[in-house]
Amino acid sequence: MIRAIKNVLLALLVISLGFPGGNLAKAQDESWELRINQFSTLEGPDAMTLKAYFSIYDDRTGTPMLSVDAESAQITLLNTSYTSSGELKKPDVPIYITLVMDASGSMGGAAASLREAAKQSLNNSPDNSLFSVVQFDESIKLIQDFTENIPAVSYAIDRYTPSQNGTCLYDATYSAVESMAKAPVGRRAVILFTDGKDENKEGKVCSKHTYQELIDLAMNSQVPISTIGLSYKAGAINDLELRSMAASTGGVAAISSQDDLGTAFENMMQALKAQWMFEARIYPRRGNNDAVLNITLKDGTSLSQAFTINSNTDYPGPPSPVSVNLAGLLLIAAQQSYEVQLNITSPELAGYVKIEIWDQNAGSKVDEYVFEELAATNRFFIPTKSLIIGRDYEMRITAVNKQDNMPFEIIRDDDGKPSTQLIHEFLFDPSSAYPNLQVQSVVEKSGDLILTVDVTNPDLIGGFDGWLVDENTNTQVLNSNFTAPAISTTNGTITIPAKSSRIPNGQYTVIVRVLATNNNVYSTATYEGVSYKAPSLFERLGVALIAGPIFLVIIIGIILLVVGFLMFNASRQKSLSGMPVLQGRLGNKLDSGGRAGPSIPVADNEPIPSRNKPISSHPSTPMVASPQQAYSPPQPIPAPTPQQPAPLAQPPVDATILAGNSKGMEEGATMIASSPVVLRATITVLNAAGSAAPSGPIPLSPLPFVIGRTEGALIIPNPNISRKHVQITFNAAQQTYFIKDLNSSNGTTVNTQRLVPGQDTQLSNGVVIGLGPNITLRFDLSSVRT
Repeated sequence: MIRAIKNVLLALLVISLGFPGGNLAKAQDESWELRINQFSTLEGPDAMTLKAYFSIYDDRTGTPMLSVDAESAQITLLNTSYTSSGELKKPDVPIYITLVMDASGSMGGAAASLREAAKQSLNNSPDNSLFSVVQFDESIKLIQDFTENIPAVSYAIDRYTPSQNGTCLYDATYSAVESMAKAPVGRRAVILFTDGKDENKEGKVCSKHTYQELIDLAMNSQVPISTIGLSYKAGAINDLELRSMAASTGGVAAISSQDDLGTAFENMMQALKAQWMFEARIYPRRGNNDAVLNITLKDGTSLSQAFTINSNTDYPGPPSPVSVNLAGLLLIAAQQSYEVQLNITSPELAGYVKIEIWDQNAGSKVDEYVFEELAATNRFFIPTKSLIIGRDYEMRITAVNKQDNMPFEIIRDDDGKPSTQLIHEFLFDPSSAYPNLQVQSVVEKSGDLILTVDVTNPDLIGGFDGWLVDENTNTQVLNSNFTAPAISTTNGTITIPAKSSRIPNGQYTVIVRVLATNNNVYSTATYEGVSYKAPSLFERLGVALIAGPIFLVIIIGIILLVVGFLMFNASRQKSLSGMPVLQGRLGNKLDSGGRAGPSIPVADNEPIPSRNKPISSHPSTPMVASPQQAYSPPQPIPAPTPQQPAPLAQPPVDATILAGNSKGMEEGATMIASSPVVLRATITVLNAAGSAAPSGPIPLSPLPFVIGRTEGALIIPNPNISRKHVQITFNAAQQTYFIKDLNSSNGTTVNTQRLVPGQDTQLSNGVVIGLGPNITLRFDLSSVRT
């Protein structure tokens, strides 16, 4: 009674929603009827899969529609008003059919006709069908269990034998329905044949189960009961009850005479063959859900039937037509960007994808990017210039509807709750992608040092530089700085020009740095224990001559020219030397009277007397007297007067002496001597974020130079920096300043690149140092003379 009232209410609800018909809905012209024989459900994590097996009958003749030409098929959940379209298919599971045959005493005269009609119907049985055979009177007997062997079923029907007992109709049918639960997964059907009512030989009720108990079991077990009533005379069978039994459970009913038994069985098989399957994904709530199946034929006929679905899962609803999956997030250090790999379903429905970057610590949005022209597989690039090394970030991805500019529910959480944002957390740490260098070996070749190296990420490398450190003094070797171009592969060589740099013999450590294209330092490698022997002068000359033969030719030419010049000069000198007489220099100018001409000096310091004057003596030169001149004794030679040295030139007043002795400088003159040049490092506060801080360049003294909020050589009382934030040191061997983050809370950056706490980083002239989120300083280097 309660079920009947519920069916009436469902029919009224279906009519109110615009579906024609009720529990057994009919077509608009009242000629076709949709009956759901049974349905199955499979609960998945996101949706329930429904399979409804149904038949369509001619309401006036009971003839099934063998071919369904449908325009559409839909199911509507009345409690959520959600409609899901589905597919019409042939059934995908076997059908289990039980023939329940009345063997009471009244069937004796029709037994042969019943056996013949039942066996004949097997020739037109549904595909993928299995049969069992049961006969009953006041007891129930299983003649054949389920089998797909048709001859075995036919043999079992031949063994059917009527008795002289009563008809326990309800118990026999109840037992047949109950046995269906033991059958494997598939469709079910019971074909009941009887010629009487449920009564024993005394005319009393024969069955222990009632009619309503049978109907309830069949409906709950989804077992349609089709009935064939053999009528001898009026009132012999309860034809109304048989029709009601079929209608309530989804079967068909036929009242036939003995001559028409063949046709009745044939119609039963045709009805089973005319079953169809509707399949759809639905989203019911937990518990019972009233549903309506609606089939629209191509001629416009609309058929519907209401039924109830039970679910153990509370499904939130259908997924969005657009979903997004983050397939990958790759750091492209060479481009200073992230590659975001997104897979999108139905990308044509989305107008654009928006990607937001949020700082988890600050709770603020850092940047936002919009990408259009979407595909099923996408690669988007997000710059990293605004990210701080070592900070945690969130990437929030949204897909926006092209039609209404509203975001799609692109993802569900573990509880099935939909969300319009896909959120991915990540730590910005590009150090893993920075190039590294490893020195494999160092050999000496032609006076230079050749380094064999392995590198990672060579595309990011702009070049190399480095120097040598004397292992005995632990100081940098003079003129040992070198640079080298980048290598295009993961291994190669670097040359240190030790010969041209005139590196002396010694035991050295090689220091090599990997540089970015902007000369920032990626990493530093060292190689100790390198013994170097500088080439000798002759080795250098020989190598140079071998390397350039043209120089050898030039040198030989120069030598030949020098030798030729010396030989020519020696010959000329020889012609000017020797005895004057032999050279014709004496007596070659006698006058015509035979007198000698002017005297010719034998040596360069010989005095030449005048022809008309006597020769005068010279204190320091012996004289030769003529024969006519009287001899006079030599006079004593007076001592020579000492010659005074020339006075030195005195510098003028206010003159500047660059170097040398300052003796004799006039008063007021300035002497400037040469002095060594040293590096002077300063820090200038660019932005103190409102905190009190010194202005102008601040010398880095004393070293190590500590900067902090309350401790250090430079104190900046800002709450965003740590008590002792950073430390700057100087490496005398490398002549380089280094900065180290002292495990500060908000971090340190150099030219926006975040430092690794506790690790030294080289400082270069003009770099900008960031302390925390808003304090900036500039590091400057200058050369001064001491």
